Amino acid sequence: MIRRWGWWVFILCTATLTVRGTEKKMIGHSWDLLAVQPADVVRNLDAWEQVPLDGISLALRKKLPDGTSISYGTIMTDPEWKREWFTEDLETLRQCAARHLKHNFLTTFWAPRKRLAWSDDAAWERFARSIGVVAWLAKEGGAKGILIDPEDYPETRQYFLAADDAPFAETAALARRRGAQIMRGIAAEYPDITLLSFWMLSLHPHYFADNDPRAVVAENGDLWPAFLNGMLDELPPGAHMIDGDEHGYRYQAARNDFYLAAWRTQNKALALVEPANRIKYQTQVLAGFGLYLDMYTNPTNSPWYFGEVEGSRLNHLRLNVSQALDAAQEYIWIYGEKMDWITWKGTPREKNPTWEMKLPGFHDTLARIRDPCRWAEQWVVRQRQAGTLTNGVKNSACTPDKAEPGEAFRQGVLSTGWWIWQEEKKRQGVFGTETQKGRGDTWSLCAVGVEQGCFGTSVPAVPGSEFIVEAYAQGVKPALTVYWKRNGAWDWSLRGAAIRFEAPGPDGWRRALGRVQVPQGADELVMMLGVRQAVGERTWFDDAGIYLLDK
Repeated sequence: MIRRWGWWVFILCTATLTVRGTEKKMIGHSWDLLAVQPADVVRNLDAWEQVPLDGISLALRKKLPDGTSISYGTIMTDPEWKREWFTEDLETLRQCAARHLKHNFLTTFWAPRKRLAWSDDAAWERFARSIGVVAWLAKEGGAKGILIDPEDYPETRQYFLAADDAPFAETAALARRRGAQIMRGIAAEYPDITLLSFWMLSLHPHYFADNDPRAVVAENGDLWPAFLNGMLDELPPGAHMIDGDEHGYRYQAARNDFYLAAWRTQNKALALVEPANRIKYQTQVLAGFGLYLDMYTNPTNSPWYFGEVEGSRLNHLRLNVSQALDAAQEYIWIYGEKMDWITWKGTPREKNPTWEMKLPGFHDTLARIRDPCRWAEQWVVRQRQAGTLTNGVKNSACTPDKAEPGEAFRQGVLSTGWWIWQEEKKRQGVFGTETQKGRGDTWSLCAVGVEQGCFGTSVPAVPGSEFIVEAYAQGVKPALTVYWKRNGAWDWSLRGAAIRFEAPGPDGWRRALGRVQVPQGADELVMMLGVRQAVGERTWFDDAGIYLLDK
């Protein structure tokens, strides 16, 4: 038993897991963002500071001097867009990205009100030039890229074979050529663009249930895969396309739907990718998801309804968004209809209810998912300031139970609640309490010359509950790890966590902070402050904390 424990503690005390920061991003989209102008966003940037998103969709529309109206929704059939029409909009777009909204996308609908004949060179060249202007606006305006909504709202069936089209194989070749033409127009203006499409090959997942997806596509007269392959033909090396999988509206974390869908997008969809494009697809096309906020606020008689999980619909949202973000390769997008993201001051929408009003705690929930470490830091600060922070570590200051005069380093002396362990087959060092070095005082735990070992403490835990754990350290190779016990015994089948110590702060102490959830079967959380030292090396630990999070 000692040998097995030692092996696991070695793994945990030397492993690292970066819990700060992530490349995953959340994008807001909604009816209110489709209804307002970018200038309205700029006027309300203070309100957007309170919404924990990485970016939002921005909708462009214009009335030309001759009275013609153009917009994001009609770009495929509008007169050709001109840069000079949007010169004043550039500064507005830049201001939209001036604060934390660094991943904005310019919305475009890719289903025309009147179907474009695949053989109509002039129509497709007009669209290619217009979408090139959008790409230029995105690049020069500080946006991350273009949002593509290909849903067939006008019911013109642009991407399905029509009666007056040539046979399928011939028309599919034309569709591929048009996709390449459109991508060239985009890439010429913004070579490292990101295209966030609400659907790519995820649009018809039933194709992949068949042994021959290509045959099913042909039988259905579906030209969308050919068009996408054309876009891949011309996708430049620095650009990315996000398959935003709008079917995610109905996915549920409890069934691992997001993980399964990401696997399908990354693997099964390859059957519809031309061999020459498969490396591009695997490296430049990323799986993402859409989530529909109304699912968590609609009444029970709505077909778009999710109920409570653990007593809360907001908790259901949290679980789904968390898994979607984890399964996505970079982006998810969050869409809503009946409520607004913010109170839109200075617009006709000013009195509309917001999602935070309808789902109290909505912003805090998204913040908790988007950047768990930052949220945890802020939570600890808020609780400490309010005087409500309860620390499960009995003596976080590391003062001995009896502070009697003695040596600066008191070998073997620990405060109540702490224990020590070191691998008996390794070189033995010493553990104790330092009396002349601490964070804000002169007390700390100290290990000297321990080849492999740790300090440890524990608290009772209930499965499903969450804790924030933290500690500060100085010296050689500190490690903070968390593991689990069941009925007083170590349960090695339950996955632990290792939490990295950051760079030293102004006071010279390094902080480790992370959040852990208690797995099913565990009833005790064990925090270990570990070291792997050479002879004579020292490591100090102080201000350890284990804080239970409320749901």
